[in-house]
Amino acid sequence: MATMRRDIGAGHHFIFDNTLVSQPNTEMFSPEFWQLQNKITGQAKGRGTTIFIEHEGQHWVLRHFMRGGLIGKLLSDQYLFNGIERSRPFEEFTLLEYMRGEGLLVPIPVAARIHRRGLIYRGDIITLNIPNSQDLHHVLCQQPLSKNEWHEVGRALARMHNCQVYHHDANVRNIMIDSDKQIWLIDFDRCSKRKGDSWKQSNLDRLLRSLHKEQAKNPVFHWKEDDWTACLDGYNELVKR
Repeated sequence: MATMRRDIGAGHHFIFDNTLVSQPNTEMFSPEFWQLQNKITGQAKGRGTTIFIEHEGQHWVLRHFMRGGLIGKLLSDQYLFNGIERSRPFEEFTLLEYMRGEGLLVPIPVAARIHRRGLIYRGDIITLNIPNSQDLHHVLCQQPLSKNEWHEVGRALARMHNCQVYHHDANVRNIMIDSDKQIWLIDFDRCSKRKGDSWKQSNLDRLLRSLHKEQAKNPVFHWKEDDWTACLDGYNELVKR
């Protein structure tokens, strides 16, 4: 991976992997552009809409940065500019780059951009799609995971924590399992490297809360407390104290 930065004026700033993208531009971050090219293969609704794109043999995931909560109702996709490197798209790209370098199974960053106007910016990120994968929420609505698979979920979280990475929203929808039963972690907006260990338990607690929530909300959800024990066993086996 060869990370580069590019500014094209008018407040447009890019960070990208030049082995995947030669010259980033504003169009590649526009869903309307890809729609006209007939290259959108799917989409997923969340805080915003995530677009799946097939382009030159690559499968991309395009996500526009959106605010959540009450402030999101007012500001939607607007963020206070506090420096290019401290913008949320650039921070997520850089964190993914670091984790990939550490051997973690997280999405490969392709490119990110911000568009600044005065004190406000908007931003987007493109990553490579994880092939042949589904999030755990989708899987658990269909079938249970084995004890060994839950064990691997715990080990994936431990690897992330061993790299001192805090996940802001470690819920069941941000954990993927592929056809080889490998566990991937996704959506690193508002995530960061942190010192110490006191925050790590909150990541585990967040995942457990999301499992309880989905179990209560879905008529079929293949999860039980013993599965959590297997997850913790995998975590404790690998985490550095």
